Amino acid sequence: MQLRHGLVVGWIVVALIISQGVSATPETRSGLCNCEAVRLLSMRSPPLKGPDVVELQERLTRLGFYRGPIDGIYGSTLAQAVKKMQATLGLPVNGKMDERTWEALALYETRPAGALLSPPTGEISILVDIDTQTLIVYSDGVPYKLYPVAIGKPESPTPAGEWVITEKAAGWQGATGIRWMRLSNPWGSYGIHGTNNPMSIGQMASAGCVRMFNEDVAELYEWVNIGALVVLKRGGTVSPMRALFKTGAVGQDVVYLQWRLRQLGFDPGRADGVFGEETARAVAAWQKYRGLKVSGVVDENLLFLFGLL
Repeated sequence: MQLRHGLVVGWIVVALIISQGVSATPETRSGLCNCEAVRLLSMRSPPLKGPDVVELQERLTRLGFYRGPIDGIYGSTLAQAVKKMQATLGLPVNGKMDERTWEALALYETRPAGALLSPPTGEISILVDIDTQTLIVYSDGVPYKLYPVAIGKPESPTPAGEWVITEKAAGWQGATGIRWMRLSNPWGSYGIHGTNNPMSIGQMASAGCVRMFNEDVAELYEWVNIGALVVLKRGGTVSPMRALFKTGAVGQDVVYLQWRLRQLGFDPGRADGVFGEETARAVAAWQKYRGLKVSGVVDENLLFLFGLL
């Protein structure tokens, strides 16, 4: 069997990352986000079937371990391919896709690292361009490095807004890969993290989180501190707007209202999706400027004047 040229480099990266602290023992998936759990696959009667088996067959085919049909059935041919991969990666050879094997596969598929940069010396901030599926690191407001990412599926879109990193976690976490950085989004559990499937990068594939290649997120993780600003932006039309906004309102439509206020010259604070005191003051200031009744509340008439209806 001939493995694709360069895959030895991939396993060297696996060994290096594991030696730097990534857990090599099976872990259950934590409640970090709403990412789909990684199913543990093995020979069963009746055999396991599903899109995750199809994905595994395709990935092992690309790596040169599997030469069977892409039929979504976890049969003996696929189990033997898993054993070949396990033997190559120095894992226990049991033909089962357990947590440790999924982890090793994801790291083995790692693409060769790009040009290594020294850590940025300025204040770090991040821009995620949802439309182009890219993440840009800024140092003191100057672009420093760009990474490809995966974003949410149409049915589970990545939220737009301005948040900060509130939590960091290292170690294998199944679907979130080897690193996790939580965003301060108030209506869901979203973050920037690695992946158990590097082939998903550059696609609309997540439950709303921002996925990165594992070696990329490991680099970013070392640069970013708790409290770092993360801006996620998309183009196109705004989300459906509720009929009444007042203090305490939370959601994606609040972000678009906050951005609109900023465009009009009235600062609502960070566009974090929370209609708080700063946003209410910005609305009141705009109402006073326009000679309207000052209430700090936004109804459908104001939404029309804002150009959001």
